Amino acid sequence: MHQHFSKPDLYVGRCGNLDAVVTAHAIDGAPSFMRGLRLMFAADLHVLRRTTRAELDALVDRMAAAKPDLLLLGGDYSDQADDCVRFFDALGRLSFPLGSFGVIGNNDAEAWADDLKGLRRVMAGAGCRLLINQAVNIPLRGGVLIIGGVDEDRYGHPHPELLRFGKDTKNSYRILLSHYPVLPEQPPDLMLCGHTHGGQFNLLGLTPYAIGFERFSKPRRASVAIAGLNDIDGMKLLVSKGVGASRLQWRVGVRPEINLLTFP
Repeated sequence: MHQHFSKPDLYVGRCGNLDAVVTAHAIDGAPSFMRGLRLMFAADLHVLRRTTRAELDALVDRMAAAKPDLLLLGGDYSDQADDCVRFFDALGRLSFPLGSFGVIGNNDAEAWADDLKGLRRVMAGAGCRLLINQAVNIPLRGGVLIIGGVDEDRYGHPHPELLRFGKDTKNSYRILLSHYPVLPEQPPDLMLCGHTHGGQFNLLGLTPYAIGFERFSKPRRASVAIAGLNDIDGMKLLVSKGVGASRLQWRVGVRPEINLLTFP
């Protein structure tokens, strides 16, 4: 299992206020048509009932200040459907030149269990397209940026093979959105994930994910990385530490973040 913690972090904070830092990553090795692209990735917001509109607006302002060309979302927007609506209502005042796309997380599957079409409508109202085992092609300066998103695998049925990332890769760059950091058989060029909250509780690199507690979940799974930008057999894998939390509303040693990716 890969881990990425640059140094001990003395951060201790209560979740729900969305007070995330912007963590920047330069992604090397991308084709020339990707050069200069600014991509923002946000995962695991877990907006709470007590999260105020001012806090939602502050997070959206932080996104806007980074001036991204493209917004990608990694799921787990909130544990309750109406709080998810509040997030996308705040997000809807932004627009992104190349669009906005997101996937579903396990908490979203619970919150919208009887109304997945409702989640699609709410996201679409903010200009964001929900991708569930789907991919979109974005023409980009003589090349094609392919963005695929898979279903979450606690309640859903992820089928990354439907994205056909193993075919027609010439003059394209492939980004896979997945709530879980579980590798597909056909790796993309860049994979963006969340779910782990960076471990949420990190004591000198020891986290619940480091001891593999999700091996006891149903279905059993093991995250290939806990946090940060990782290079796995030539594929870039970014696992965001995310912003909030679902049950235990504290983070210790794991600072909440949204991620800005640039392509030099």
